[in-house]
Amino acid sequence: MSKGTIRCAGAVDRALLSVWAETWPNWFGAGRVPLPSAPTRNELALVATPLGPVVAKRARRSPWKRTLSALGARPARAVLAFHRAEALRARGLLTPEPLAVLGGRAQPVLVTRYVEGRGPWAFVDAGGALATLLECLARELARLHAAGFRHRDLKAPNLLLAGALDSPELFWTDLDGLAACGTVEPRVRARDLARLCASFASAEARAVGVRAGHWPALVTRYLEHALGRAPERVELEPLLTRTRSWSEKHIRRHLARGLAVR
Repeated sequence: MSKGTIRCAGAVDRALLSVWAETWPNWFGAGRVPLPSAPTRNELALVATPLGPVVAKRARRSPWKRTLSALGARPARAVLAFHRAEALRARGLLTPEPLAVLGGRAQPVLVTRYVEGRGPWAFVDAGGALATLLECLARELARLHAAGFRHRDLKAPNLLLAGALDSPELFWTDLDGLAACGTVEPRVRARDLARLCASFASAEARAVGVRAGHWPALVTRYLEHALGRAPERVELEPLLTRTRSWSEKHIRRHLARGLAVR
């Protein structure tokens, strides 16, 4: 394993790993290539490699967190994301293949294979049907929970739809908020869905035609997949109420801080 490397996958041989360990700072220099699906995120870079294009994500952390990681007192989030991606893929769920964590403990950089895709609202803007999007989100979120995982930052920018517009595949990205929790309890289910509910109220969602009725439609299909049957009103209504209540509070906090809802 090369100096400054924390983790690597079998697809990365020693020669390539050595080159990456020496050159990764250049990926974020003046010649940084932005990610097409997230051009404004400066912590991401698209890099051409012998393995094909990869995405490098540089950690954004406070000095005290970097110190804790350097001392080994706090696991680097990039390392956690690397292992969480492996765990997801082992359960048949989609996420970009993790290839390496570079840069040492103080400034880790996660490297994953590049997956060409679009965010949910860009998917609709490109011609994908809202009904297709809702079905894909409902089905894959039910699969995620059934596999014993939850995503505490389940917002539109962390979802990537790849493949044909009539049959997209959902890739989970930005796995910092992912956690293995075994059985997903109702309160956890509601919390995960609530964050996504906030994204449904974003300006980008409204611009592509998302309206108030689309959220109940998504939650209904999610419960149908999760329960294996049509949900009863006593199951559906409380979940809708909880997700909307949390979402409204989240939106108010963001707006009060001058932040955009995403």
